[in-house]
Amino acid sequence: MVTGYARLIPSMVEYAEAFRKLDPLDFEIIKAMYSYGVSNVSRLAKAIGVPQQTVSYRVKRFDDQNLVLFRALINEAKLGLKSYVVVASVQFGRENISSMALTCFPLWRYLAIVDGWKHGCYVRYAIPPDKERDLEAFLNELERRGLISEFEIFPTTSPNYPLLNLDFYKEGRGIPVFNWDKWVKDYDSFQEAEFAEPAGYEKARFDLYDLIILRCLEINARMTQRSIVKEMARIIGEKEHGRLIPLVSRRLREDIMPQGLIVGYRAYLFPNPEPTAQFITYHLTFPNSSSLRKFITGLSHLPYNTGYEKALGRNELYVRLILPVYEFSALRKSLMELAERGYLSDAKLLIGDLAHATWDNVEIYQMYKDGAWNFSYGVAIEMLENVMSRR
Repeated sequence: MVTGYARLIPSMVEYAEAFRKLDPLDFEIIKAMYSYGVSNVSRLAKAIGVPQQTVSYRVKRFDDQNLVLFRALINEAKLGLKSYVVVASVQFGRENISSMALTCFPLWRYLAIVDGWKHGCYVRYAIPPDKERDLEAFLNELERRGLISEFEIFPTTSPNYPLLNLDFYKEGRGIPVFNWDKWVKDYDSFQEAEFAEPAGYEKARFDLYDLIILRCLEINARMTQRSIVKEMARIIGEKEHGRLIPLVSRRLREDIMPQGLIVGYRAYLFPNPEPTAQFITYHLTFPNSSSLRKFITGLSHLPYNTGYEKALGRNELYVRLILPVYEFSALRKSLMELAERGYLSDAKLLIGDLAHATWDNVEIYQMYKDGAWNFSYGVAIEMLENVMSRR
């Protein structure tokens, strides 16, 4: 639909069958990988008190049978990029062309076609902070051309993806139902999550090669160096793979890891079959920072996939949840109870289609040229014209 690179990452729903093959020990290893990193088997074994050989076998099984996918989370601020969430209203029936227009330049990071509070597109961009006016001017031009009806733009943090509460599934129950009443009751006892907004957007030391390596690890954080070398050779048109082997090894060892260009990992796990899952996004407003931080902690108690961005300088979160349809009414009731108790001020709902109308983009390296991000209003309009001419 949108652009050719949008399907590089498999949909989370492809992991529904795989989840049933995981047992409690697998869950403990996954939790350790989420916390300590995806590669150091010795450290993982010590963390959970299991023989290294056992952990190595299990992790290899994750890879060989495609049971779990770990994706690296990139420190966008250290790439000199600032996150912006845009919610654009779109005329009914024009979602495809509007999506193409909104994502015509590859500094978008996430796209979902949604209904609810707005009908249209939820897009997250990562652009240089001094180019915010260029982004706004571009969106205004889309509105002028009738490609979108209106839009709101919010500077945010980069996304966070808490690991779902795997302990919930250890008992092997038939159809587990989460205890939302207890979740609300326990809210007072939740610790306030430690959460810091970016202090700045000064670029670390990196170049196009580093961005391509990061791109590979965003797709699969356990991608081998050999596979990264092959992919880099394909992208840059290098026929002699061998000369890239020491380059990739050195960049991982001296640039990417020491500078903290990877801030964590996201685990692809999907407990529920796709037909029974509901994908929702909330724009939540809290009365104070304490309530917001408690809610972030509360997300880690949920046995379903969640992700969120925080609006910069505001007590607001953009929260995405994937949960069984039979849980939605209980979630809604819980949010209303939190509001009655003074923890939540407002909740605006968007509903999407996880399997067919959400996309990630990891190809931001395409916008990096001569040591700088090649983004401006003029560049965006030129790319828009190119996309529209190919329709």
